[in-house]
Amino acid sequence: MKFYQFYSIVYFLTIFVLHGQDNSINFDGNNDYILISDHNQLDLTDNYTIEAWIFPEQFTWLAGIVSKYQSTGANGYILRLTDQSPYSGLGFDEATTSIGVLNSNQWYHIAAVNNNGIRTIYINGTEFNLSGSSLNVSANSNPIRIGSDYGSRFFKGRIDEVRIWNVPRNQSEINELMEANLSGSENGLVAYYTFDEGSGDTLYDHSLNNHYGLLRGSPNWVDGHSLSGLIGDVNFDESINIFDAVMLVSIMLNTEEGSLLQNYACDVNQDDIIDIQDIIMLVQIVLDIDRSNRPIISEAKYNSTESHIEITSNGEIAGFQIESLEPILILNDVIPSGWSWNQKDNKIIAYSLDGSFLSKSFRIPLSNKVEIKKMTIAGWNNNSVRATKIMIPSTFELDVGPNPFNPRCNISFNVISQSYISIKVYNINGQFIKTIFSDNLEVGAYNYQWAPNNKSSGTYFIQATDGINTQTLKIVYLK
Repeated sequence: MKFYQFYSIVYFLTIFVLHGQDNSINFDGNNDYILISDHNQLDLTDNYTIEAWIFPEQFTWLAGIVSKYQSTGANGYILRLTDQSPYSGLGFDEATTSIGVLNSNQWYHIAAVNNNGIRTIYINGTEFNLSGSSLNVSANSNPIRIGSDYGSRFFKGRIDEVRIWNVPRNQSEINELMEANLSGSENGLVAYYTFDEGSGDTLYDHSLNNHYGLLRGSPNWVDGHSLSGLIGDVNFDESINIFDAVMLVSIMLNTEEGSLLQNYACDVNQDDIIDIQDIIMLVQIVLDIDRSNRPIISEAKYNSTESHIEITSNGEIAGFQIESLEPILILNDVIPSGWSWNQKDNKIIAYSLDGSFLSKSFRIPLSNKVEIKKMTIAGWNNNSVRATKIMIPSTFELDVGPNPFNPRCNISFNVISQSYISIKVYNINGQFIKTIFSDNLEVGAYNYQWAPNNKSSGTYFIQATDGINTQTLKIVYLK
């Protein structure tokens, strides 16, 4: 389970509401760009940070995001796509990331930092390695272009929330504000474009410096990077699908660090906790499941032994989350077809991907006994319950009689949790005589009979066992 900073979310939402509808500009990849006139405040050479939200729709060679390099030998700063096919990496002042760090039709926050000649680039707040020699940046008289690099290297896709700083911002500063609106008076902020105009041919600078931009070509005002429709859209591709569930699980298990906005998107049921119920609700949205006719789970129990974990409920199990005190080792093929399961150390998450559900009694075989810390069972009706542990008694309430008996005796016992039960007979010397019964039994009361037939009179032992617990009673047979 992953808790996150609720008050930070409230702050972000408040700022968002105050600033109104979020917009961005969509560049067609041909001749669209934004022109910002040269100014000495924009001639940054040694210390600066360039930030932007981008939504690439197509990857092309050296497509510009923010560039002050518009003429031969200008040597201004550059943030653009890479020159390596298929161009799905980033280039910053000619140092480049590897390809494949970006996917099309997905929002990314990019922050490029020059700290006295040391280049660093962050994608969604995470640092990515740069290789190659960095450009020796010089002041020049070139304008800044957003959406274009030198020549005809145009960006195809959306760009939003561009910020230019004359200071190198560190990772924590970038993460703190990358999803929030700025006041415009922050220290080191040279130019700040929210893209929230929504119409017209002017992009206003919301810093104190008035470096406004002019739209060139025919770029379109479109929806921007915002909370609009964001719930469940964990990977920011503006659609809710199974890939969001995969990322949600990664964030939940801490195999991937989620940003503040991603954590908000992960909390599908908006209860301030990211858990199995959010995964099930996301799958329910993807599959368009009508939950009105799905039985609600109001009670769930589990039994943990050396060989298995058994889960029972009074409704349809759509997913479960197990946290134990030590790592759990289970077999991959135990999870039914149509389900997915993920495990990290002492946490297991399993959930339906096709709308199927587990039986009301489901057994997970183990290779080691574990102590369960917490188990949450989720259903399709936006409900989940914490499973309670079944305290298994050491006896089966085994009863045999009459005693003595002839010609047969009655054997009765109770099963309080689905188990593999065997009933066996031994003689007075402990030698095995017969297996009366051996099979998997559901919860309930059972009766069997044993007739010794050709056995001699004497004392016998009736033993009931489930492999963990054993109960034995003595009985006398008289011919």
